[in-house]
Amino acid sequence: MRFSDVIKTAFYNLWRKKFRTFLTVLAIVIGAVLIALMTSIGTGLQRFIVDQFGLMVPQDALTVYATNRSFTHVDTPYEIVDSSDTIVRSFTTDDIDKLLSIDGVERVDYNVGVSALYVKAAGSDKKYSISINSGPDYQIKIVTLVAGDFFVEDSSGKCLISYDYLGAFGWETAEDAIGKEIKITVGKASALDTETKDYTFTVSGVILKSMNATQIVIPMNDTIEMARYHRDNPDQYSPEQPGTSLLVKVSDINDIDIVADSIREEGFSTITPNEILKEINNVFSIIQIGLSAFGVIALVVASIGIINTLMMSIYERTREIGVMKAVGATKGTIRLLFTMEGVALGLIGGVAGVAIGYLAGKALNIVGSYTFLSDYPTFEMSVFSIDMVLLVIAVTTFISLIAAIYPANRAAKLEAVDALRYE
Repeated sequence: MRFSDVIKTAFYNLWRKKFRTFLTVLAIVIGAVLIALMTSIGTGLQRFIVDQFGLMVPQDALTVYATNRSFTHVDTPYEIVDSSDTIVRSFTTDDIDKLLSIDGVERVDYNVGVSALYVKAAGSDKKYSISINSGPDYQIKIVTLVAGDFFVEDSSGKCLISYDYLGAFGWETAEDAIGKEIKITVGKASALDTETKDYTFTVSGVILKSMNATQIVIPMNDTIEMARYHRDNPDQYSPEQPGTSLLVKVSDINDIDIVADSIREEGFSTITPNEILKEINNVFSIIQIGLSAFGVIALVVASIGIINTLMMSIYERTREIGVMKAVGATKGTIRLLFTMEGVALGLIGGVAGVAIGYLAGKALNIVGSYTFLSDYPTFEMSVFSIDMVLLVIAVTTFISLIAAIYPANRAAKLEAVDALRYE
């Protein structure tokens, strides 16, 4: 019997018992839908986090620390061989010169950071939480603006506000915010000093809605001034006190790993954007495995139905098997025939399950875009890929193949004489 004949016969035999075949396939479909939909949601969330990461971290720059520090999670206590590694130290002018001398380093900038107490629109008494961001052009201009323009790197008194502040400040559209003034209030680092100072900024742009709903981006000059006031230190972020971390921009993004290795050889510590993304992807891989586990459990249950369907088919077709063997069918042919029936069940269930999961994912995206995801127009909650579709179909087919092995062997072992006598 040719292989094409085996396939035709397998599908014909399944069609003979339509209702039983439908119930068996339905169980596989449920498992396939769960795997496909859960995995697609995990992929959508992963893509959203990665995209947000790209809007917050420049891909051609490194944050370098003067202290040798570890960026990996440690599950157990570890021995500290050199206690000097635990002391946070500041960079020096010589350190900056070392970094600038490394091949591939374009520039070195202060990594400026400061905490503010609150922000409010000019002329309003309502105060709102705030997260100040700052940096050179290559760090600031990775965000996307929905209105307005970026300010010049060495400017002062201008700012970019997060989209969420529009509603808080009572401005109807992003365009309405351009040219408006806000006041940022900064306090002292010491809890015993209650002095505060207001800094006025003019809105030059509005940032596309992101996970960082309270960010306000201001020029580096203003941030340094705020930091010096906050810490009561006029030398903060100067050649004398560059800080404990610096921003290093590479000339060619393709050389960022080489530059990072050279920085580590100089005794500093850093982590590349690719290394951070790798950790993010590893976490989501575990999450997707967990989400897919529900579908795998359903498929394991479905495999019991496949075994039952094929065993019932063997009992019903015992005489038929006897006739096939009497006219020359080998054990291998019988085994292949029943195995193919199991594979066909898995293939049909996998294809149908992926199709239903895809439609369910699209429906989820449409509903989300008009409701709970309306503020994130670029975020698709469910994302399907060709690789994932093929993988789900392969999993359902493989599990069905495994489930079909036992019934197929039982059918192959039937003796022709005994099978013909079976009533």
